[in-house]
Amino acid sequence: MPRIVDHEERRRELAAHAWALIRDDGLRGVTIRALAERSGWSSGAVRHYLPTREAIMTFAAQQIVAWTRDYIQSLPFTGDPVDDFRMALLGTLPLTDDTRAVLEIWLAFAGEAVRGDAAAQQALLYDHLDEFLLSALGQLADAGYLQPDDAEPAARELHALLDGIAVHVLLGKVEPVAAEAAVDRWLERTLSRQG
Repeated sequence: MPRIVDHEERRRELAAHAWALIRDDGLRGVTIRALAERSGWSSGAVRHYLPTREAIMTFAAQQIVAWTRDYIQSLPFTGDPVDDFRMALLGTLPLTDDTRAVLEIWLAFAGEAVRGDAAAQQALLYDHLDEFLLSALGQLADAGYLQPDDAEPAARELHALLDGIAVHVLLGKVEPVAAEAAVDRWLERTLSRQG
């Protein structure tokens, strides 16, 4: 009986090896040959799943979004809207070994995205995080934690804060405990029960 191969799982396995290459050698270190060596696969097997360097980079970038979404959804939410929002925000920062690894890869892609690299731009999570922040703050406004007109500007400010904190933690300029405290201060300053 022929063996059933999960092609998406094989592609995710290759993406994990591509992430390791990015962490070790930067984006320029990712080639089909390097990915074959890292994964132990033949170059032909790599090409079967991800036929070009661009395909490798695009899929690796897409996996950042998927991993982050899955990670945040796996957090032990309590049902308290502010506490759960806080937990999700902290899940976007490099405060654990796993989130640090993903955000190191994100930062490598960020440099290329500035130059207009399409695959790199997919990795930035900008649209996904932006949508999440707008939606969550809109819900918090509906629940009376801030004025409805304040939700959009608050989302922009918070997004910039998270991006900045992430970079500073990755660069070793801000300790994780200080990053967490900055998020807490923002939440305390911005969210309070209205009326």
